Amino acid sequence: MAHNLGNPTQGSFVGRSRSTISDDAKFTQIKTIAEADFYATSSFQGSSGFIVGSAGDTVITPTEGDAVAASAFTAKTLYEIGVKRVSGSGTIYIVY
Repeated sequence: MAHNLGNPTQGSFVGRSRSTISDDAKFTQIKTIAEADFYATSSFQGSSGFIVGSAGDTVITPTEGDAVAASAFTAKTLYEIGVKRVSGSGTIYIVY
């Protein structure tokens, strides 16, 4: 009796089709921060920049260097500075 073994690549990464969604954008993800204290750890490390939605009393700490009040930045402008921490009451959009 012959057994049907199916496609030898079935179930492996070789047999998977390519995603139909692709882009060549400079940034591919946005993380909205509107909480009191956010640390960019784990999957949120490696940011490419941020946008200040509303400054409030928010303080942004870059990947390297000194923390700066979000009010020192122009709202709704992209700053290509990596972010390590966001604290305060405003809204910051971190881009990846």
